[in-house]
Amino acid sequence: MLDTCGVDPRLEAMLSISSRMNGCLYRCRNDSAYTMLFISDSVLPMTGYPASDFLNNQVRTFTSICHPEDTARVDAAVGHALETRGQWDLDYRLVGRDGQEIWIHETGAGVFGPNGDLQFLEGAITNVTDRKRLESEVQAMLDRIAVISNSIVKDTTTILDVLRALKMLALNARIEAARAGEQGLGFAVVAQEIKSLATLTGESAERITGLMKELHVVLNQQQQSQRH
Repeated sequence: MLDTCGVDPRLEAMLSISSRMNGCLYRCRNDSAYTMLFISDSVLPMTGYPASDFLNNQVRTFTSICHPEDTARVDAAVGHALETRGQWDLDYRLVGRDGQEIWIHETGAGVFGPNGDLQFLEGAITNVTDRKRLESEVQAMLDRIAVISNSIVKDTTTILDVLRALKMLALNARIEAARAGEQGLGFAVVAQEIKSLATLTGESAERITGLMKELHVVLNQQQQSQRH
């Protein structure tokens, strides 16, 4: 259905929405260059290249601005989605006109004809550079916390070893004080206080070690979830 201006309202709505998104919509061929049949004008503020550059590869191919380390992964995701008649949904990098990396999230799928033949690919691209930067900062913070927690565990382990040795010395001192009779009573009291202090401090150190190990487990789980 067309409006009075001869424009499909659905297409008009789609173009209006895409002009406001931090990304773009596209339709392309399933070839090595992903030759663009359509790409919304909002690709310009995202990459620095106008949409006309990519249409039918007039100036450059879309593949040419894909980060070279990510192209194989993109091809594999697209290939798998076409084989399973599903969709691809992944993050990868583009390289903008200014040479800066642009992280994008792309969701797309193949469009098949009535006879099951693949006609073209289409999808949506969203700029997620800010999200990736935040994830990187969070990951760096988690890595730093993990290093600190490991250091604390090592230090408390050393403290526990010292306290165990101190408790043994206190025990030996009490034995020697008992052999000394009344002359060793004062020394025995001191030895008992040392043992009590070592026990109390050791219990605190063990609790700290346990908490830090729990923190280490949580950090590992967080890191694994972010990788996926």
